[in-house]
Amino acid sequence: FCKGLQLELVAGMKRWIFDSIQGMVSLPLLRGRLEPQETGTPRRIALCRRHYLSGVVAANHRLALTRLLCGSFYFRGLRTNLLDHPPSSLLCRRCGEGLETPGHVFMQCRDALTVAERESLRESLLRSGFTLRTPSTEVGATQLMKDLIFNWDTVAEIARFVCKVARGWRWFGRRLPTLVSEFAPNTDDEGEDEELETGTEDGSDDGFGTRGNRNGDGLLIN
Repeated sequence: FCKGLQLELVAGMKRWIFDSIQGMVSLPLLRGRLEPQETGTPRRIALCRRHYLSGVVAANHRLALTRLLCGSFYFRGLRTNLLDHPPSSLLCRRCGEGLETPGHVFMQCRDALTVAERESLRESLLRSGFTLRTPSTEVGATQLMKDLIFNWDTVAEIARFVCKVARGWRWFGRRLPTLVSEFAPNTDDEGEDEELETGTEDGSDDGFGTRGNRNGDGLLIN
């Protein structure tokens, strides 16, 4: 009886975690995710040591990616009900050309510094045999982010890219003082404490101061 109850509790806990993530608007990159496996095809796993925790060696890159995935950064376009907010308040702070979501910011935004980092990512992936296409839709951009993150072969490069873009956006208007102490010593982020403190708690800062084999919008091709 106890063994059966234990299994039932674990299964219920995993269902609760999965359902909670699916219902949170701030976690678009975690919804419906498939975890890459050492062997075999990616599959849904509620609880495990995530591949990016071991696949990304640089501590600052790993932390930035984890913050992004877990919804710690503020994006204006991630709202439970978009109709409750003025359209202008949802647009990208840098380019104003679309809803400010993780997919748009990292894969579509035309901000000069963001574009420069994206081109650097494109060149890095190309050297590894991957072609990065620019998605034309926000849905495609979000899927492309997932394809890059949940892939053993590209997670380290996308984590580096996320860290550099997030720093350029002043961590998307969120005060994250714990970033300072969590950064590993002797990394390229050491000594940037002042920059980390420039965001505001409500996100009012304007932002300044799977290996793919599918044909489709913004997917990786090797």
